[in-house]
Amino acid sequence: MRNVVWAIFFSLFCNFSVFSQVKGNYYTAKEYIEDFDFMVDLVKHQHPNPFRFITEKDFDKEVSKRRKRLEKEPTLERFILDNPLYLIRDAHLELISDPLLFEKYSKQANFFPLSTLVYDNRVWVNQYSFAIPSGAELLRVNGQDVGDLLRQMPDKVDGHVQASTQKDFSLYISLFFPKATVYTVEYRANPKEDVKTIQINSVNYMTYDYNNNKSILPLALMAYKTGIYGMAIDDSTYILYIKSFNPSEEYAYTILNAVFAEIKEKNIQHLIIDIRDNAGGSLSNIPLFYSFISKSKTFKNSYKYATKVPEIRVKDNLVDENDKLATGSEIAALNNFMKQRFDLAEDGFYYGNNRLEEYYIENYPQDKNAFTGTVVLLQNNNTVSAAAYFAYVFELNQRGLKVGQETRSCGNFTTAAWFLNYKLPHSGFLVTIPRSEIFFNVLANKENSCRGVIPDYTITAEAFQEGLQKGEDAELQLALSVLKKGN
Repeated sequence: MRNVVWAIFFSLFCNFSVFSQVKGNYYTAKEYIEDFDFMVDLVKHQHPNPFRFITEKDFDKEVSKRRKRLEKEPTLERFILDNPLYLIRDAHLELISDPLLFEKYSKQANFFPLSTLVYDNRVWVNQYSFAIPSGAELLRVNGQDVGDLLRQMPDKVDGHVQASTQKDFSLYISLFFPKATVYTVEYRANPKEDVKTIQINSVNYMTYDYNNNKSILPLALMAYKTGIYGMAIDDSTYILYIKSFNPSEEYAYTILNAVFAEIKEKNIQHLIIDIRDNAGGSLSNIPLFYSFISKSKTFKNSYKYATKVPEIRVKDNLVDENDKLATGSEIAALNNFMKQRFDLAEDGFYYGNNRLEEYYIENYPQDKNAFTGTVVLLQNNNTVSAAAYFAYVFELNQRGLKVGQETRSCGNFTTAAWFLNYKLPHSGFLVTIPRSEIFFNVLANKENSCRGVIPDYTITAEAFQEGLQKGEDAELQLALSVLKKGN
């Protein structure tokens, strides 16, 4: 759901995330504070609707607390942990490390030695390890309760979505204890065993990365490599993994047409569509994908762009796709784009007009190879952005049952579309900020709360642990069980 030009620039940085940490103070306290204050100003003046989920008064109060902590502890770890962006609860806001900074500090840093997964606000070992049994539940780290540690980690969610799985426990523990050379870990291998304590040495980034890459879950790695991957599970059941909605329409149609031709040829009766860990993509692709499972000849594809801030108000430190400061003419062009495509309405929102929606098809036709049998949708806390819109369309049309977890984006709107990139003046971190909200209907939502698309069935933490210990996908097994019972 990103403008293509800005998306290319963003993709160059996204793999670096916020892994870097420092030993010592790389920037001055003044430089950290100036970058922090710039982010606050950016949120207040450039975000399309910053105080939807938090009042400006509460935002200022929390910002003051974080700023004081940063003044007291001016380190890169504290700068990352206490950045103000995630206070407004927009899943699309990002703080991204400069790649050179990442490379330098990843060579100096100590990291938590275990790959982990968070499920239902509990933490599990997600690798085969000599130190701790795979699938063991972590209870305390360095004397601190895991639940308390999770609550200190940022919620990169929309609104009031409950999505603990999106938290990277191993990364943030590394930031919480930057000087740790040894971690004291209390764990329980399974519910029937006693709590055990072990001390494990920290690792360098290469080992940390290796541990993440040899993790047990997820299992369908081929799907993550290709984006779209389908296979028959048995004679009557097929699974289609969709890990991105970002492919071009031409490529997506070619792949989907081949997949659903195979489904028809094999006389498949049951279909599982897996959009777990799908970070979204192009919103215009969603009706194309759904057209292959639509039961009706046409279906509603209804969404609307809206913003309260159509113009670029913060011009300082805005960068282009080449990481160069945007020129006056480039800023004027970006402003003209929005001015031509957004009109002010009586409710105070600027809505996208017909020029913006040149390729928008509200009554979208069913594909000729559409599958009309039983469908179950797999989703999780990392189903975001355009992927949440797919879940919304699936639910709106009552196409089948949903299995998994709540989506990380709101169930009826989100932010995204066009992004602006700002490079912080001292640390070089990149801030990406959306220019518009997107409503999955024709009117702007005025509510100050939201939840994601809620599944019909979800597994318990105990079932998740059992599946992890067996090297099985417990959510997929539940989806298969739901299919057998009838949809």
